[in-house]
Amino acid sequence: MTSSTPPRLGRLPSALAALLGACLAPILAACGGAAAQVQLPAKVAATTSAPPAVPVPALSPRQQVVVTFSRYTSAMTAAFESRSPAQVRQLLSPYLDEATISNALQAFSQAWSRSEVSYGHAEHHIIGVRIQGAAAWVHDCDDTSSSGLAYSGTGQVVPGTLGSPAENLVTRLNLVNGHWHIAVQTVEDVPCKP
Repeated sequence: MTSSTPPRLGRLPSALAALLGACLAPILAACGGAAAQVQLPAKVAATTSAPPAVPVPALSPRQQVVVTFSRYTSAMTAAFESRSPAQVRQLLSPYLDEATISNALQAFSQAWSRSEVSYGHAEHHIIGVRIQGAAAWVHDCDDTSSSGLAYSGTGQVVPGTLGSPAENLVTRLNLVNGHWHIAVQTVEDVPCKP
């Protein structure tokens, strides 16, 4: 004969019921409330070692001179375009002494007061580098024909600032405390070819 009533479960011992209640109460409470803060175990440090460092070859003196010259020309452009005396000093201080920076800042300020802006860019073509002790000379033949200064309001070229397709420029650098610094730049009136 089969009975239609489900079998009765016996009562749980009171200690086991209390334990289940203690374990389930936080879980049930978390379901209806905000997310619980859980302390995660600390991550185990990776056991693999970093790949060995690849030595970077030191630059030759010629390479150092060329890098300094190239960065200087970029810094000059950025300094003028910044229209900020503080930025000019920051950008040019790795390459120029304080007196030269002050002269550049004075020239920049005059151009800025006349609303002059730069346009275009020069193409640099280094055609020679000579190093003699703590002095170096970079000889480049720049194409500055598509660059110069213009008035910001009209876009007209400032007279006398349009470049040439072959500007013969010699830059002297001095080695000061292990770093090359720009000493002087001169434009030669002799034609050059890139």
